[in-house]
Amino acid sequence: MHRPLRTLVLSLATSLAAYVLPSQAALLPMDNHSLSEVSGQAGISIRADVLATIKQVRWTDDGGHASLRNVKIDNGCTTPASCPNGAGGSFAFGAAQLGLTLPIFGVNLPTLKIDIVSNASGKQQLQLTLPDLTTINDQLVASGIPAQRIRVRVAADMYVGESRLGSIEMRDITDLRGTFKVWGH
Repeated sequence: MHRPLRTLVLSLATSLAAYVLPSQAALLPMDNHSLSEVSGQAGISIRADVLATIKQVRWTDDGGHASLRNVKIDNGCTTPASCPNGAGGSFAFGAAQLGLTLPIFGVNLPTLKIDIVSNASGKQQLQLTLPDLTTINDQLVASGIPAQRIRVRVAADMYVGESRLGSIEMRDITDLRGTFKVWGH
């Protein structure tokens, strides 16, 4: 994954986690002994649908700067034709649907799944998993069913200094899978 895209994905995931977690439960500090006494489910799933406007994201280096301005995160359904629903209608403009839900097939993938796993040597790791949209779409297409997509649009105006270079837009993800593992040394 290219560095700017990886940075965008990690920033979005961090922002989404910050958005969702405070509404779910209070976080309390624990020391190592208390933490070792905890048992229960080894993971959580986070589903976040996001509608946001960000005035500016700016990178500054040696006095110069590049920025994205008027950043919008939504589902990209700006006209009825831009988001057909496959049944002769269209999806309405709204929040980016970052997870994937296909009730007819029993699919309900979260935006981000967080688990505690053990590696080959038995060391525990924190594992962050994105939805495996690529495998699901390979199976759907092989069965003659259209590919599903994560309905998201990230659009912004690009600037270097005060000079506008144009605009950038990313939308409708159909191929996505990824896992991040975190552990101590």
